[in-house]
Amino acid sequence: MRTKGASIFQFLGLDTNGDLGDFTFFTDQRNEPVYFLKTWPKDPATYHQTIKRQRFSHIGNRWRSLDDATRSLWETLSHRANLQITGYNLFVVYMLGTGTRYVQTLQSKTGLDVITPTGAPLPFPL
Repeated sequence: MRTKGASIFQFLGLDTNGDLGDFTFFTDQRNEPVYFLKTWPKDPATYHQTIKRQRFSHIGNRWRSLDDATRSLWETLSHRANLQITGYNLFVVYMLGTGTRYVQTLQSKTGLDVITPTGAPLPFPL
């Protein structure tokens, strides 16, 4: 069921995008709200999907476990290197194990050391 038109949220002055209860809300190209019942997958997640989700969950937990100064260092590194991504996204690339040399190069160019306070990437199965 896909419904267009003003929603009760617009009358309340709220801009709703995403999931709320059993509904998904978004705004279409003409800036009109669209909402429909949320759909759930029919099949359970595969083994590989579960592993990848756990991997990103561990990375998020690792980011939250860092102190504020270290997280700020990642953001500063991204900013000084004129990257179009946030420090968190750079941290994710590093933690996935694919961007270690990339981060080392950025460190040498900016003079900031983020790997020492962060530690090595967590070992994950592909």
